[in-house]
Amino acid sequence: MKTVLVMLFVAMMALSAAAANGEKNFGGVGIDGVAAPDGQITVRQLVAGGPAHVAGIKVGDVITHIDGKPTRGSDFRQMVHKRLRGRAGTPVVLKVRREGVEKPLTFTMQRQQLVVTTPKEK
Repeated sequence: MKTVLVMLFVAMMALSAAAANGEKNFGGVGIDGVAAPDGQITVRQLVAGGPAHVAGIKVGDVITHIDGKPTRGSDFRQMVHKRLRGRAGTPVVLKVRREGVEKPLTFTMQRQQLVVTTPKEK
């Protein structure tokens, strides 16, 4: 089941990336995440140089809040489309739990237009 969710997320990201590459106002933070059963998002990958990467988010961080709203119990797809993504240049605040760090960490960043490319076949 996890494999299906991961494949679905990758497909959603690819479709969204295609739309993002052609839409000037689209913005994101550059996180590829995996939904936990409770709705929280574990960061799996970061877009190098993207807002989340520059802000200091790390692979393995668990996103617990987006703009002050908890991710626990939320719909993963809606969080990605309505809360993480938005108009380029608009702010977003993420609260994360990081292994080995006692208190939650808060990161404020600006969404930016991300151009996602796929590796070329050899």
